Amino acid sequence: MSDSSPEKTASLARIMRAVNAVEEGEYSPKLLADLIDQKDELGQLARVIDTMGRGVVFRYKQLRLLRKVIPVGVALSAEKDFNRLLETLVVEAQAVTNADAGTLYLLEDNALRFVILRNTSLRLAMGGTSKDEISLDPVRLYNEDGSENRANIASHAALTRQKVMIADAYETTAGFDFSGTKSFDQRTGYRSKSFLTIPLESKDKKVIGVLQLINAKDPDKGDIVPFSSDDVLEALVLLASAALDGYIREEKLRAEIAKLRIEIDDSRRASQVAEITDTSYFKNLQDKARQLRSQRKDE
Repeated sequence: MSDSSPEKTASLARIMRAVNAVEEGEYSPKLLADLIDQKDELGQLARVIDTMGRGVVFRYKQLRLLRKVIPVGVALSAEKDFNRLLETLVVEAQAVTNADAGTLYLLEDNALRFVILRNTSLRLAMGGTSKDEISLDPVRLYNEDGSENRANIASHAALTRQKVMIADAYETTAGFDFSGTKSFDQRTGYRSKSFLTIPLESKDKKVIGVLQLINAKDPDKGDIVPFSSDDVLEALVLLASAALDGYIREEKLRAEIAKLRIEIDDSRRASQVAEITDTSYFKNLQDKARQLRSQRKDE
């Protein structure tokens, strides 16, 4: 093959695209998938660039974790306002994935209760620190006949403990019931397309809620695109779940302590009443009261 062959020219062009991707921190091994197996000089160059690109991407991901997720995780762990904690989780998850909308559910009595609802395009903010309460009915994990509710994407994620990614709710063949979503779209003129639904787990692996992100946007064009796996989001979810789990545990402990105090106070009051009623003075008063009632009946 001559140096000016079309094949070699195309290979060099691909290598240059890979180099540019490395510079921008967006390298993917797919760019040089077949070239790295070649035994010639181009193959050797492709292997060097591939190794370098993988290293750059790895370090880039680590930097994103350090710069974005770790400070958010610390802030979440230190947050004492439960509503603000929930709100921050959704807002930061939207920022990481460039999602237009986000919903957070908490699991209570085998149902997913809406606690945060955000939609940037519709300027919708419900739950959290907003004054607007969410009136939507909870999503039940089980149907009336006791079977699992796998039709709803949020309950499906909670039941299976697996994240669910849908590229287009109107085109999917996954079998989920998006009638509620389509009804919302019809009322508001919105177009719910791509979905990412993630179960949130406690440290003992029990589901405590579900995070749902809707309509990932292309950063450059603004088009709605499918969600993709993201290490930064995964780390954020882990840290947020830990903060949420810690807060829930702390609140349960406070409730148990308050209940214990009430029981102690009730027991103390009962003991004090018993001490009074057992005195001879109180018994004499009771005798006199009975005598007075008896005299009134005789009259």
